[in-house]
Amino acid sequence: MDAGKFLENKRVRATAVISAAVFFIAVLYFWNPSADRYYPQCLFYTVTGYYCPGCGGLRGTHELLHLDFIQAFHFNPFVFVTTPLIIYSALYYAYFLLIGSDLPAVPYNKYVITSAAILTLAFWVARNVFVCFAL
Repeated sequence: MDAGKFLENKRVRATAVISAAVFFIAVLYFWNPSADRYYPQCLFYTVTGYYCPGCGGLRGTHELLHLDFIQAFHFNPFVFVTTPLIIYSALYYAYFLLIGSDLPAVPYNKYVITSAAILTLAFWVARNVFVCFAL
């Protein structure tokens, strides 16, 4: 079988997504990014000293997996937006593997994408301005 055709197979993609999700959730659940230094540092923060929109996401997701919602919000409020989308993606592929049909796709259009980009940019600026004034 051609490698390109193999990767286009939806069952292969579904299996890869589910396997990766289970692996990364297990790693993130058992190894705390705040305590363990196995996780890479944010390159943007290392170079500039400013937080990127994703800074604190791993620590926030770790806390979310341990049901510490306040600490998760403290690390990065975006985990409450991204985590449900990631969970839905995993459920979408799991449903396909088990049932053989698709769940409804998450609706998106240029307005949703533009709004998400603007919200991300505003969050990026606001969190760094807040940190500057908090010091």
